This record gives sequence, C-alpha cells and structure tokens, in this order.
Amino acid sequence: MIKLIVSDMDGCLLDGKGRLPEGFGYALELMNKNKVVFAAASGRAPGGMKRPFGQYADEPAFISDNGARAFYGGRCLYERALDIGIFKPVIAEMRRHEGLLSVACGKTKAWVERPDIINDDMAEELSKYYTSWNKCSFDLPAEPIIKFALLYFDDIEKNIYPSFIKYDNDRICIQVTAFVWMDVYEKGISKGNGIEGLQRELGIAPEETVVFGDYLNDLSMADHAAVSYAPANAHPDVKERYDEVIGSNTEGGVVKQIIRLLERKP
Repeated sequence: MIKLIVSDMDGCLLDGKGRLPEGFGYALELMNKNKVVFAAASGRAPGGMKRPFGQYADEPAFISDNGARAFYGGRCLYERALDIGIFKPVIAEMRRHEGLLSVACGKTKAWVERPDIINDDMAEELSKYYTSWNKCSFDLPAEPIIKFALLYFDDIEKNIYPSFIKYDNDRICIQVTAFVWMDVYEKGISKGNGIEGLQRELGIAPEETVVFGDYLNDLSMADHAAVSYAPANAHPDVKERYDEVIGSNTEGGVVKQIIRLLERKP
C-alpha cells in the first residue's frame, strides 16, 4: 500500500517552463482520496518551492534545501544550519571563479556578495527559486545559512565541480543538482534523510513510499522507498540507480505515473 509519494520538482514533476503539468489536480485528488501524503523534495528554499503549486501550495509536505529542512501541515519539522567556519576554504574557492554566482541560502532570505555582477540571465534563473536576494559578506552572514547554491551557465558538472571536489569531506558535501546548479552543504544532509525524517514523523515505512527523481541530488531518495521512478530526461546515473524510467517531465510523466498507480492501471 502506498502512503507517501515524494517527487523532485525541477526537471521531474514540473514541465520545461517550471509549471505543474496538466492533471496534477486530479492526481492530488486521488492521493487525498487514498490517504496518500504527497511531498515535494527540492534544492529550492521553501518559498521557491511553494510558488509553482499555486492554489495547491498548502497541501504538500516540503523537503527543501536538499533535505536541510522539512515542512508539513504548516510547521517546520526540522532545520539544520551550517557551521560557517568550516566552509571558509569553499567560500574562498567560490570567489576565484569568474562567471560563478554563489548564493547563501539563509533561514529567511537569499544572500549574494556581488549583486552588481548579476546579469539578466542570472536574474531570470534566480527568480525561479528565490523571490528576492540581498547583499552580505559570506564571512559574516546576516543570518544562519542553510546551504550555498552555485550557479554557472556552462555545464557546472564539467567546468566547476572538479575544482570543488577536493573540499568534499566528512563535514562538507559538494553536490551537482542540475546542469547549471551545484549545492554545498553539511555532510549528512540529503533528500533521502529528509524523506526518512518525514516517514518517522508520519509513521510511514519505506515499503509504503514511492519516489520520483531526475538528478544526482535525488539518488539518496531511492534508498528510502519501495519503488523509484526516473523521467526519460533524467541524468544517466539516476536512470541506472532507479527502478524504472517513465515519460519525461515535458510529457507529465510523474503525474501520469501517480494516476496510474492510484487508479491501479497496468
């Protein structure tokens, strides 16, 4: 029996323009009817997660910031902030790369050190995830920081990630999350751990959980579910790790699969 369905958002649940696909309302109706909790899991901050859900924004659970925070029923289930001192070498590395925009995702706001370098393309990409951004030094952040998100437009996995991998250790995690995004956060935080926390809170077992994911930061979700589905546009590593490949995000593959599961269609 399915009691929890968890889906990544960008490149997975949402279509190519960042919108909910046709049929989501019906899928949510089916989940409510069958007493299935729906959770969205993302590298986004909470505000950026809720926005695409529009009229449905108060219904899902949210695992935000790649698992650093989780929310359900209007309350925060848990939250982990960074020990900023151990990230100083990473911050220095961020400052060395021309064309790399680093965002400190704070408890309430997004922060950047050089807002003057944000061009129109950067602003458009940032606005998908953050309602606004503010200036502060990462050495002395204005509030607790949950994670760093790094934006680079020319294949961040190939051109930026190799310079940061040396900082991946027993305290720091370096994770490519999309073609243009990479996250830096404390080790032990993952979407998988976020799912585990939600399951514990709701009394739901991994055997009662289904997950959908498309990128490298979604790999850990499969460890906490009975079945995992990757859209056709997913990263090759995710397709290999997950149980089944379904239709792409532009085809509404996640919503169609949820409906198929809950209608018990073959």
